[in-house]
Amino acid sequence: MILLLLMLCLAPLHAQTYTPGETYFGKDGLIEYQAGNIPLIISVPHGGRLEPTSIPDRDCDGCVYVMDSYTQELAREIRNAFAEKSGCYPHVIYNLLHRKKLDMNRALAEATDSNEASTAYWMDYQGFIDSAKSTVLQQHGKGLFIDLHGHGHTKQRIEYGYLLYGSQLRESDSVLNTAKRIAVSSIRYLVGTNQGNRTHAELLRGEGALGTLFAEQGFPGVPSLQDPCPEQADDYFNGGYNTLEHGSNPGGTIDAIQMELYSAIRFNTMQRSAFAKAFATIVRSYLEKHYFEEFTRYTCQSTSVPAQIADRVELYPNPANDYFFINGEHDLSTAYSIRVVDLVGREVLISESVVLPIQLDISTLQSGMYHVYITNAAYPSIVQQMIVL
Repeated sequence: MILLLLMLCLAPLHAQTYTPGETYFGKDGLIEYQAGNIPLIISVPHGGRLEPTSIPDRDCDGCVYVMDSYTQELAREIRNAFAEKSGCYPHVIYNLLHRKKLDMNRALAEATDSNEASTAYWMDYQGFIDSAKSTVLQQHGKGLFIDLHGHGHTKQRIEYGYLLYGSQLRESDSVLNTAKRIAVSSIRYLVGTNQGNRTHAELLRGEGALGTLFAEQGFPGVPSLQDPCPEQADDYFNGGYNTLEHGSNPGGTIDAIQMELYSAIRFNTMQRSAFAKAFATIVRSYLEKHYFEEFTRYTCQSTSVPAQIADRVELYPNPANDYFFINGEHDLSTAYSIRVVDLVGREVLISESVVLPIQLDISTLQSGMYHVYITNAAYPSIVQQMIVL
């Protein structure tokens, strides 16, 4: 199969200033970072589909290889929903590799199965998160990190992971409010600083809890006011490596929540769109309620956020064999340059001064992985979009 990647040529990773609204890539274009300008970071560790043969499969005892289907697509819709509502962007980091190649919700050894070929991609992913956190702290002083996942459990509800086991969530509020429980919580910072002086238990499953806000909009979840704790026989994900590493459990002013989304939200196109719009509204409300007064009035319309080619062009079909289309704006005065490059760096197809839409013949290309570069004078930045051929 051929993989076409529309991607950006970069300066050395993590040693540069990231522009809100722009997209950046790590080594070989396999880790993607969409820079933001609000105190929200979204991580998508298990939504990748790429399986390059140059990276060995993980083969370790207890390793999980199932991808979280459509979490990548959903995160992109969430980002767009934020931009439509406020002109602002959350920071979003994607692992584009399939989970059998790299598990980005694990420590390095397990994530890569100790394969040196995968280490650089793990470093890129965690590095982009660290860069996003640094920006959030510099601009806002505090923020929220959400690790976005999908589950296949029987109960169709969102599972919110705060690093507390199901057995701990079944404890009384008075126990959850003890220093011992707060010390292991991924929202440890928020407990002591939230604007409403809410207790730990209230932030987990009270009126202002994230699960409660989503449930009120038709997206059930646990823990929440409506569903305070998983029952003893229930499957439940309480949070993994990213939630521990990037939340306030070990300290700091950025809290973390792992969100495990049920299948109906992810697999149905209309549900996915509805959830993305609800997500933008609810999380903005959550940030206002607990972190920043009047955050829902926050707007980035006056900031210099560049227009994105990724929002203006589409590569399809997916999959394709002999040709693919690039569809986009129909302004005949706009001329684009298109280059298809293989992984060795050889240009295998060049089209200069073309207008969109256009059909390109790739019948002579060998199966493999390719990068597609699209640029013009007005928009020199190139943002990734993937098609598996």
